[in-house]
Amino acid sequence: MKKLLSTLILSTGMSLSATAATSLLDSSIVGYSDFASQTADFGTLKDSVSITPDVSNLTLSGITFNGYGTNNRDVMSVTMVLDLSKINTPETYTALFNAKNSSVSWGVGLNTDRKLQGLWNNTSYSGPVVDTPLGTEGSLTISVVTGDLGTRIYFGDSATYYSNSGLKFGNQQIDQILMDAGLAESIEQLYIHNSLLSQEQVGQLMSEIASIPEPATASLGLLGLTALMMRRRRA
Repeated sequence: MKKLLSTLILSTGMSLSATAATSLLDSSIVGYSDFASQTADFGTLKDSVSITPDVSNLTLSGITFNGYGTNNRDVMSVTMVLDLSKINTPETYTALFNAKNSSVSWGVGLNTDRKLQGLWNNTSYSGPVVDTPLGTEGSLTISVVTGDLGTRIYFGDSATYYSNSGLKFGNQQIDQILMDAGLAESIEQLYIHNSLLSQEQVGQLMSEIASIPEPATASLGLLGLTALMMRRRRA
């Protein structure tokens, strides 16, 4: 019983989502259901990715993060769940993420009005994504998909998105994902695919993400199970 109890207690911090249907989560190359833990629990290459923090960024590295589509265009999808209450309005644009290598970078950031902003080589690309600033309460899931036809950014669901045909790149091996240290705390979940997710797949992925319990909820569930087993054992 003591061994079983120890095993359950050690598992308390782990997500309960492993028993759920997680086809698109599992097909990511790396995924974090609790990004603050800095431990990947989904993805085909999750054990190869490392996170390096410094005063400016959190950097994911160790693998190639993108695939290739028509005309050797790079394809990849980056999906984040953001805690809006932890996003401070920046004094200049700030990168939610930059997908980069030694010669090019591409990503999405936040401008001084809290509006999402496409980034190219770490500068703003073609104005803000939408005119509405991000709120300050609740969570928001965004999925940023790039490929042959440009970049599409989904907000909260698969029906709401912004497209820019010019924000794309090709023949590049993306070997780093950088997140500004000032925004990293706002990231609750993170999933990266080396493929161009379709609109239907984005909807499926967001549904799978929504089914994952928050870490605190998962912990309480396991602790409750432990207590129940102890009561039964005593009986």
